[in-house]
Amino acid sequence: MAQLLLIKDANTAQKEVDDIIGFFEDTHKFSNDEKIAFNIQQVKGYTREELTVFAQNKNPQRKRIWKALTTGWVDNVEKKIAWKHMDDKWYFLEAEPKYYFTIKNMTTQEKETLDSDSSTSFDKLTALAHLENKMSMYPVNMSEVTDLNK
Repeated sequence: MAQLLLIKDANTAQKEVDDIIGFFEDTHKFSNDEKIAFNIQQVKGYTREELTVFAQNKNPQRKRIWKALTTGWVDNVEKKIAWKHMDDKWYFLEAEPKYYFTIKNMTTQEKETLDSDSSTSFDKLTALAHLENKMSMYPVNMSEVTDLNK
């Protein structure tokens, strides 16, 4: 069984409730302070490694890009990071999330499914589909890099 350590009480641009801080094995013992400060979501039927791989597969491709200059040499070249959305388009990465993954769009019923011994693997995978990468959740990160999308 795996465990997710989640933000409990913080809604800022960088931290939101149910942002995933880390993935842990069921053998990990959280301190009393951690249990008070954070939510812990049990995910039965999956290991920490399996959930980590599942989440990493939701990480978009990234590349460093430079604005091409047409006149002379300069020392101030504009550099940015672009990321590839699941719509297969490239966007500027303007705001890097503090925590890359969240389950904030997962319903209470789906969270209960993850913690249930009687839920099927299909039901758990359906719930885990709501484990999301946060890059596209920031409107500022949805500015398209038109030169890369030609």
